[in-house]
Amino acid sequence: MAHRAAMFAFGAARGMNTYLYAPKDDPYHRERWQLPYPEPEWRELCGLIDTARAHGIDFVYGFHPGKDLCFSAAEPVRTLLDKAARLYDRGVRTFAVLFDDIPSHLTDAGDVKRFDGSLAKAESLWLEVVLERQPADWDAEWWFCPSYYTPDPSLARVFGEFEPGFPETVGRYLPAQVPCFWTGPKVVPASVTLDHMAEMGERMGHRLLFWDNYPVNDLTMAEEMHIGPLTGRDPRLPERVHGHLANPLLQEELSFVPMATCFDYARDPGAYDPEASWETAVTERFGEVNLEHWRALRLFCERDTDSAGATTSSEPERAALAAAHGYLLAHRSEGWCRELEPWRERLERALR
Repeated sequence: MAHRAAMFAFGAARGMNTYLYAPKDDPYHRERWQLPYPEPEWRELCGLIDTARAHGIDFVYGFHPGKDLCFSAAEPVRTLLDKAARLYDRGVRTFAVLFDDIPSHLTDAGDVKRFDGSLAKAESLWLEVVLERQPADWDAEWWFCPSYYTPDPSLARVFGEFEPGFPETVGRYLPAQVPCFWTGPKVVPASVTLDHMAEMGERMGHRLLFWDNYPVNDLTMAEEMHIGPLTGRDPRLPERVHGHLANPLLQEELSFVPMATCFDYARDPGAYDPEASWETAVTERFGEVNLEHWRALRLFCERDTDSAGATTSSEPERAALAAAHGYLLAHRSEGWCRELEPWRERLERALR
């Protein structure tokens, strides 16, 4: 929570205006989403909501009800709205219903019959019921993440093959005012074009929210360190995209550098210069005198896709990395440097 609050202050100064709270390791967000927060956790969450408001940030609470959900049952809708009401009373006005990373097919026999075997139809109509049954005097906004959130084949390899026409089915049944999350052509795309987002927006028939998996390094990316700038995002995306949300690094202190570039892009995509943004972020946090060390570390991390360690190709590069290694040793007691410890060890092996 302390890191989130620090990111609010850091991001708000760079134009951040929205925060989606949806950590899958919060049991009351996913595994036990039906249960109310116990009082200590509730106080913490309320403190975060208040901090967001103080920085002019829209705090969005994400529900992840998809695991073992019976879409045709009435009780889960009541449960979600009861929980949302408590958050609404605390000032939350935007909610997200997230069906990412669950099996790609319906598992309840009654749901299969009622929704013609279509998970896309079940998810979309479930949110329609939520909107119909929310209190009439609410001015809440609702967001939606379908289970099919990218055409990346890795999604089907993990969760099973998706029904044909999933985006079009969502477009047919999801309430028109609800924007949809989309990660781009891949779960972790190197580039995202306006044409791609325009095509998917038309297929879904809804505004898109670009859920950008950068600089995050969880799950299969745990051996990676993304400390470079955000690149490959079309400056024209705002023409077809409702919002841009970036997933930060697991390493809390290091996350500020790449996240600064994400904020710079989102604030003004047309003027965004990845290298200038990155250099400014590094200079502000670590000093201009250390910029070359960070360039060397960034290059090493970008090449280091093997946990056994990367290799170097030239004497000038080795000299720069050796100097960066000395810089790390001099700062090894600081939090950001402790977060880099596994990569420092790989750097040592590469230098040997």
